[in-house]
Amino acid sequence: MPAAGHRTRVPLRVRFSETDAMGVANNSAYLAWFEVGRVEYLRELGHSYAEVHSGGMDMVVIEAHIAYRRALRFDDAFTVQCRCTEVRGATFTFAYELRTGEGVTTTGDTRHACVDRATMRPVRVPPWLAEAVAAAE
Repeated sequence: MPAAGHRTRVPLRVRFSETDAMGVANNSAYLAWFEVGRVEYLRELGHSYAEVHSGGMDMVVIEAHIAYRRALRFDDAFTVQCRCTEVRGATFTFAYELRTGEGVTTTGDTRHACVDRATMRPVRVPPWLAEAVAAAE
């Protein structure tokens, strides 16, 4: 993840329900943790995701990449760090790092499309989001 720009940091801990039979965090948990970072990022910019949703727009994931460097296990404390790295047309991209005291355990990115909730057709990234990201990043 590039060092420049605004970073949201959210402390979390691996819950037992997020692990497999070996006590290792299940792959599906990582996307949920990324989402926690995204939601907090938007909140820090002054717009909750609930506000976006109630305004008739959704931000759907259209692409996701995860690189696992070291396994997270039950009860590990970690921090989700994320930032918005690109806003273009109807899409935007977030980059993530999951970190423990030992360093980076996971990196990833997600790409999202803004869609009209009623039609599920793409709409441009709202000006408030593009402007807030430009100012923060």
